[in-house]
Amino acid sequence: MTNDPLKAAWQTANIPAHDDLQAVVRARGGHPVMSRIRRQLLLEGGCYILFLLVYYDFFDGHRRPLYLNIILVLSVACMLMQHLNGYLLASSALKGPDIFRSLQQKVLQLKQYAWLSVGSRVLGWCGIMVFFCTGITWTNAKYGLLAGAIIIMGVQMAMLWQLWQRRINRIKNTLAELNG
Repeated sequence: MTNDPLKAAWQTANIPAHDDLQAVVRARGGHPVMSRIRRQLLLEGGCYILFLLVYYDFFDGHRRPLYLNIILVLSVACMLMQHLNGYLLASSALKGPDIFRSLQQKVLQLKQYAWLSVGSRVLGWCGIMVFFCTGITWTNAKYGLLAGAIIIMGVQMAMLWQLWQRRINRIKNTLAELNG
């Protein structure tokens, strides 16, 4: 017996099983963060697919060489697969004998995904730029626009990388707190 009523209440509390908690979350429509990720995936995926359906006519894909069409389709598919992979990573349950090892595994997965996320966006946007920039008669103004677009994409990729590093560092800090 303990003299601390809070500790005694905690020890006698009826804690639902993990499977019961997952059933409750599923019955309520899922976790709100997962709902936002799913909504973003559907919106962006729908836009990518719509783009692939209309680019051939709208952006003269039929007048461009086959290799440029393949580059464009692969670039957009690369970014779409990156989004799907992110959703699957976010929805995967923690695996491990305890929370500490589970978070260690999640940190490794997030590091790999951060590289994949930034890399696939860079490759995707490079492929899209190659498709649209091929066959242009270049002037100084167009070079300036291209340089501006490259700078904007570079800043976006740097911000995306920093975002992933902050997420990973938050989990690392939690691991450090759990460890000691």
